[in-house]
Amino acid sequence: MSHPPVVIVDDQDREIGTAPLADVWRKGTYHRIVRIMVEDGQGRVLLQKRSGRMHLYPNRWDNSAAGHVDEGDTYRQAAARELTEELDISDVQLHEVLRYRTNNTFEGRILNRFNVLYRAIIDPAIPIYASPEEVESVQWFTAAEMKDMIAKHPEWVTDGIVDAIGHHYEPLICT
Repeated sequence: MSHPPVVIVDDQDREIGTAPLADVWRKGTYHRIVRIMVEDGQGRVLLQKRSGRMHLYPNRWDNSAAGHVDEGDTYRQAAARELTEELDISDVQLHEVLRYRTNNTFEGRILNRFNVLYRAIIDPAIPIYASPEEVESVQWFTAAEMKDMIAKHPEWVTDGIVDAIGHHYEPLICT
């Protein structure tokens, strides 16, 4: 599967061009990532377990949906696209929760990224149709369960979950 060019940025998140994803990872160029946490309004978050075919963090629990900001997209457009592609969820309001920069590595790939985390609240009774190419399964977790998994089994989760929790993300409880 070929990935379109991704937006590359300077160390202040100002666009400076585009590049193939493999080059970005090899060189450690700053680029943009979106992360979406789908919530049920009762304090639970829908996490996806990534497919074993994924290049980054295969078979690990991740944000509900996530992905790169491709050439021509804004953060919000990329978030809406990833949510639809990975979970077949569309026509939901995306609320920006956090913006932060991360510098990680995974199996030789240098992951220098600007992240924007969005929240989407859905009815947990609606069916979720996960993309089998990217997602092995989905499951609802409480904040406490996510934190417990990170603490006891960090090898089960992606940097996306660790970073979001580390930047004080908490699901909403709507009354």
